[in-house]
Amino acid sequence: MKKILALSLACFAVINAFSQTSLTPTVKDINTQLDIKNAAYDFGKISFGKPVEYVVEMKNIGKDSLTILSAQPGCGCTTPSFVPNEKFGPNQSVKMTIRFNGSAVGTFTRYVDVNFSGGLTKKLTFNGEGIQEAAPATPAATTTPSTTQKSQNK
Repeated sequence: MKKILALSLACFAVINAFSQTSLTPTVKDINTQLDIKNAAYDFGKISFGKPVEYVVEMKNIGKDSLTILSAQPGCGCTTPSFVPNEKFGPNQSVKMTIRFNGSAVGTFTRYVDVNFSGGLTKKLTFNGEGIQEAAPATPAATTTPSTTQKSQNK
């Protein structure tokens, strides 16, 4: 009985010792791995319904190669365009084009979450103001007296 109790206590001590160590990997600071140009972009005033786009350039400033795994837009009005699973090593750059369909009137802010290898994530943002342009005036339809008289005589 003493052997079973001693063995149980030993197992408990070993399990308790392992539970104290962190099993979660340390998260790297993305700013030490990537230099991102246009991570926050301002379109200024844009015409409602007119698509616009801009380019985000990402340079690897770390020691390891990186890969863009995915880019998740915050809504269906935004489309990121990039080469999936393209590896880029230290001092190399990749570009991503962000397109917005212009479907906002008034001020807007949109997001794209970019996921990289190594557990790195970056939220890209863009904003602007959608302006509803006035439709050009069309001349009113005019009727000639002869057309009106013909239609009344029938």
